Amino acid sequence: MKFKIKRTNKFIKQYTKMIKQKHFKEDEFVKVLSYLVNNEVLPTKYHNHLLEPKKNRNLGMSYST
Repeated sequence: MKFKIKRTNKFIKQYTKMIKQKHFKEDEFVKVLSYLVNNEVLPTKYHNHLLEPKKNRNLGMSYST
């Protein structure tokens, strides 16, 4: 399943803040965004973590610490 990115006002504001940071790498951001759009599991380099509550978790990863 492929997702679509919707550019909301909140996204635009946060993106403009990120661009101003000197350690921001746009090519890395685009790479991670493409992983998320294609519903792929992020590599360990990007510290994949769950954002949803426990009852809504639906990723192919371990939930234990």
